[in-house]
Amino acid sequence: MRSDKFPIMTLIVPTSDVQGVLGKKASLPCDIQPLHSDDAVVMVLWFKESDGEPLYSYDIRGRSYNQPKLWSSPLVFGNRAYFRGGATPAVLMIDNVMAMDAGVYRCRVDFKNSPTRNLKVNFTVIIPPSRPTIYDAKRRDRTKLVEPYNEGSNVLLICEVEGGRPRPRVTWYLENVVIDDSFEQRVDGITVNTLTFPSVGRQHLNARLVCQASNTNLAPPETKVLILDINLKPITVNILTKEKQVSADKRYEIECKTTGSRPDATVSWWKNNRQLKRMAKNFSENNETLSVLSLVPSMEDDGKYLTCRAENKHIPDSAIEDKWRLNVHYVPIVDLKMGSNLNPNEIKEGDDVYFECTVKANPKTHRLVWFHDNAEIFPNEAAGIILSAQSLVLQSVTRGAAGDYTCMAANSEGKGTSNPVSLLVRYAPVCAERRDSELFGALKHETVMLHCSVDANPAVLSFHWTFNNSGEQAEIPPRFYKNNGHTSTLNYTPSTDMEYGTLACYGENNVGQQKVPCVFQLVAAGRPFQLQNCTVANQSLDSLYVECVENFDGGLPQTFLMELLELPSLTVRYNVSTNRTPPYFEIRGLPPGVSYRIDLYAVNAKGRSDVSTIEHVTLKGHAKFTGESHSLGVSPVLASIAAMSALLATAVCGILAVLYRRHARHRHLPAKHAPLSEAMYTERAGQCPTPVKQEACGEVCSVGSGGGGAAGALLREDPTDDADPDIIPNLFERRPVSNGYMSLQRPMSNSKLSKSEEARSEPDGGGGYYDFRKKDYRIPLTSSYHSLGRANKGVTTSPSSGGGVTSSLTAHRLRPEVVTTSHRVQESCI
Repeated sequence: MRSDKFPIMTLIVPTSDVQGVLGKKASLPCDIQPLHSDDAVVMVLWFKESDGEPLYSYDIRGRSYNQPKLWSSPLVFGNRAYFRGGATPAVLMIDNVMAMDAGVYRCRVDFKNSPTRNLKVNFTVIIPPSRPTIYDAKRRDRTKLVEPYNEGSNVLLICEVEGGRPRPRVTWYLENVVIDDSFEQRVDGITVNTLTFPSVGRQHLNARLVCQASNTNLAPPETKVLILDINLKPITVNILTKEKQVSADKRYEIECKTTGSRPDATVSWWKNNRQLKRMAKNFSENNETLSVLSLVPSMEDDGKYLTCRAENKHIPDSAIEDKWRLNVHYVPIVDLKMGSNLNPNEIKEGDDVYFECTVKANPKTHRLVWFHDNAEIFPNEAAGIILSAQSLVLQSVTRGAAGDYTCMAANSEGKGTSNPVSLLVRYAPVCAERRDSELFGALKHETVMLHCSVDANPAVLSFHWTFNNSGEQAEIPPRFYKNNGHTSTLNYTPSTDMEYGTLACYGENNVGQQKVPCVFQLVAAGRPFQLQNCTVANQSLDSLYVECVENFDGGLPQTFLMELLELPSLTVRYNVSTNRTPPYFEIRGLPPGVSYRIDLYAVNAKGRSDVSTIEHVTLKGHAKFTGESHSLGVSPVLASIAAMSALLATAVCGILAVLYRRHARHRHLPAKHAPLSEAMYTERAGQCPTPVKQEACGEVCSVGSGGGGAAGALLREDPTDDADPDIIPNLFERRPVSNGYMSLQRPMSNSKLSKSEEARSEPDGGGGYYDFRKKDYRIPLTSSYHSLGRANKGVTTSPSSGGGVTSSLTAHRLRPEVVTTSHRVQESCI
C-alpha cells in the first residue's frame, strides 16, 4: 500500500453529493470502468480529505478479479465498509452510518494501462428526529397513558420532537387531514406544535390524532398516534331478581341491568362493604350491560345488603347503585385449622399438635364431634387426646396420628362438616418388618439377597449396612448394596466361617438416622431347627391330627416327618411326611385303645432336626360290636352249617354244650379287639386241618387248605412267634405328592431280605403289602374297624403266582386307612 500525499494541481476532480441516514446503510459511488477494453483495474483506494492516509483499499494485483485483497482501516470504518467492484457504478457500502462518517471522500482508481482516476464524494449524514412526545396541558405524557376525555371538554395537546439534523417539520393530523402545521423550533433543539381542539363530542369517539415529524425522504417520518375516547355516565341500574328469602348453600342466579354508559359500564357486586369478585359474568350490547351473579348464600349473609353498582371509572362520581337485603336460612358452617403457631410441614414424632374448629350457626349448635380418617375421636387423657369447647389437642403424637382431621357441628337445621386438615408426622426410618428372631442360612460362597425395607417420612435419603461377628462391627461398602426408594438390597456372599453373623441395615432421612436397625441373622446352612408347639389338635376313635410350627429351615428347603411308635415296644408303626407350611399330619384307620409316642422332625439336604416328641397318645374309646354284617361274630348261615356238621359228628349233648359255650362267649366278648385265648385254640384244634397257631382260621384256613399255600408256609417258619400272630399292623407312611395330599409308602426296614423275599414282599398294585419277616399281614381296611371280618376275606392265595398273596380290595387301595389288628374267623374251617 502506498500513500498519495502529493497534490494534484492541474486536474479537476468531479464531486458528487450523497446523503445517508444515521444508523442506516449508505453507499459511496466510484466509477472504476476503464476507458479502453484492453485495460483493467489493478487497485482502488479511498481517502478522506481531512486525512491523507488511505482508509480502504481494493487490490487485485496478481489476483483474480473475483478474489481481490480487501483492507479497511480499523480507525475509520473497520468491518462496517465493503467495496462492491462488480456494481455499476462500483460503490463503497457503509453499514450503521455514524455521525462522524460525514465528510468529503476521494476515490482513486489505478489501471493497468490508463492513468489514475480520482473521484470525490460529499457525504452528508442525516440525523432523524426522535419520536414525538404528546403532553396535555398539565404536562402529563399522553403517549404512555391514553385517557379518554369527557364529552364536551376541550382538548389541549402539545407535540414535542427532540433533535434532528436538519431540524424536522412537526404536523398534526386528524385521521388523514392536516389540522395544524405550525411549529416552533426552539434553541434547545426541540421542535414544538401545540394543538387546541375544542368541545369534543360523540362524533370524535375513537378518532385518530397523529403528530408527525420528518426531515428527509430517505426514512419514514416519526409519528405518534392518540385515539380519542369519550366517556359517558351510566343512566340506570336495577337488580331484576329479588327473592323474599334464600337458603344457605343453594345456588342463585341474580341479574342486574344498567344502561347509558359509554364505554360499557363497570358492574360490581357488593355484600355490605365487601366486593364479590370473580363470581359474576357480564354481557354488554347497545350501551346496555347485563351482569349475572352466581351466589351461594352463607350464614354470614343473613341481614346483609347485596348491592349492584354501575359506574364509569373514568368519570369521577359516576356510580349508581341498587340494593337488596338478604334473608338467609342455613345449617352450621364449620371451618377447621391447625394451630396458627404450628408449621404443618415440620411436625415430627413427640410434638404436641392442636386444631381449632370455628363454627358459625343459626340457631346455635348442640353437638361438636371430631374425626380422624372418618373415625370419631373420643377424649383420652392417658393417650394424650384432649377435647375442649372447639379445639382438639394431641400430645406427643406418633406416626399413627397422621391423617385427615375434620370436625362436625349439628343444630336443628342439620349437620355441617369442616374441611379436612391433613396432619403429616415426620419420623426417622423404622423397619417395615421386624426380623430379629428370623435366621437366614447360606452355604459358603453362596450369595444371599437381603431386602431391608423401612418406613419413613420424609423419604429415605441414604442407607448403610454393618456386619457384626464376635463383637467386631464393620461397615459394608456401598458398592455391595443398591437403594431403591424405601428399600435397600444387599448381595452378601460368605466365604469363611468368620463371615457369618449379624447384618444390620440403617436408613436415614431429614429427621434423623434409624435408631433400631433392621437385623438379619446369617448362619451357615445346616440341619433345620427343631419343630415347635407340636400338639394333637384333633383325635377320634381311629384318627389323629397333629399340628406344629416350623422353625428355621437351616438355609435349605425343608420337609416334615412324623413317626408313630407303638408303646411300650417303641416299634415304628407309621411314617408320615409333608411339605405344607405350617406342617400338619393326619392319620386315619388307627386301632383304638393303642398307645403311641409321636416323634416329629424337620428334614433338609443337611439332615434332620432334633426330635420333638409327644409322649403317650392313646386313641379314645373301644370298638363296639353292632351285630349283623358289622359283627366280628359268626353269621347265622355259617352258624347253621357249623351246627349241622357238629350234629352229624358228635352226640347231641356235646353239640349243645359247644353251642352253649360259643354263644355265651359271644355275649360277653369285650369291645376291645383282643386275640382269642389259648383255650379257644385248643377247642377248635380237632376241627381244623392245620394247627391254629400255625395257620390263621376263618378265610385264612381256606387258604391253607388249598395245598399249603405260601402264606401258610411262611407263617410256619416261626412257630415261636406267640405274641398274637393275628395282629395285622401296617408300615405305610404318609408322604407328600404333587396334589398336596398325603401318600402312603412303607418305611425302609433295617433287616435284610433275600431277593425272593423282597419279591414276595412287594405290594400288589399299591393297595397293600405283606411283611413276611414279622409274620404279619398288612392290608387296607374296607371301611372301619367294624368291618374287619370282611377285610380279612379279601386275602386269598393265588397258585398261579407261585404262592404269592394278593389283595382283592382294589377299590380301597388309595384310602388312607390302615389295618393294625384282626381277629380269627374259624367258621371257614368247615
